Amino acid sequence: MFAIIMAGGSGTRLWPLSRRRTPKQLLALTGDTSLLQQTVARLGSLLTPHDIYVITSGAHVRATQEQLPDLPPDNILGEPLARSTAVAAGLATILARRDSDEVSLVLPADHFIANEEAFADALREAARVAERGYLVTLGVVPTNAATGYGYIKAAAPLHAASRTALVERFVEKPDAQRAAAFLEEGNHYWNAGIFAWRVYAFRQAIERFQPQFASALDRIDALHRTPGWMSEVRDILEPVPTITIDVGIAEPAAAEGRMAVVPLEAGWSDIGSWSALLEALSAASGADLVASGSHLDRDSHNVLVHAGERLVVTVGLTDVIIVDTPDALLVCRTDRAEEIKPVLDEIARTAGDRYL
Repeated sequence: MFAIIMAGGSGTRLWPLSRRRTPKQLLALTGDTSLLQQTVARLGSLLTPHDIYVITSGAHVRATQEQLPDLPPDNILGEPLARSTAVAAGLATILARRDSDEVSLVLPADHFIANEEAFADALREAARVAERGYLVTLGVVPTNAATGYGYIKAAAPLHAASRTALVERFVEKPDAQRAAAFLEEGNHYWNAGIFAWRVYAFRQAIERFQPQFASALDRIDALHRTPGWMSEVRDILEPVPTITIDVGIAEPAAAEGRMAVVPLEAGWSDIGSWSALLEALSAASGADLVASGSHLDRDSHNVLVHAGERLVVTVGLTDVIIVDTPDALLVCRTDRAEEIKPVLDEIARTAGDRYL
């Protein structure tokens, strides 16, 4: 068994801390080590460093190698062209050169997991199911009627004594009414974007559902490690459309009864925004004020403060996010944290790349 960690995201919704040069997976947002380092560490009970691969932007290969000195340098894979998760996972599978019968775990680099033992147990179960030929995903047991995640609807259990089930379908992010109905029905899970499959099963799925990409992978496989091959890889991937695992592989596999879901209850959170980070850290600590750096507070609630050396003082605030960096300060309401992305578009128009 081996793992592919996808670390190519830009993390724009965590601006101004997450920037193009230092994307969120390289930042220490939930502890003393980066999200990427934590992801690698929680695989330590399952895999050796030689069995862990990271695929990231070519611009971040060196920084990734510096953060992960225990991994062989060749296990840090530079993606020459961003084409979303299915292409990243497929390319990494080719570059890793593993046996076709091996089980591959595929997971993002930017998640927070409170209960790492429960997470490892779920991955072991996913690997066992993958050994039977299924494509497998972890489904997070929902704790509320969240509208910010896609959902997985489970069908029949694989066997009577198991909670692992076939996937009936994947559901896009619902409105509040549908999310409440999903929570009440009890057979819907949050889609965490974590997968397990045998290498050959994944390659077969690509060939069946994404033949253009399959052809590109065959060409890349033939070129592997030949002189100047990475520049040719970019040319080969150029015409390949952006393909996510969910839409390009998992959804059609589920329609054919080839996709299974393993329930996950491990205090999972996708650190996709400042409000998500506040929610995750508040749940883990039991406090509704999350602060780092030089900070003093009096009577503030549901507030996240990321301060640097400059003292930040908060008094009587509620539902506010404050992120202070040397060249930019963000202050916003927690329920409007998602609006950072369009603000960055405006910054790009008025100030260029200076603050990005």
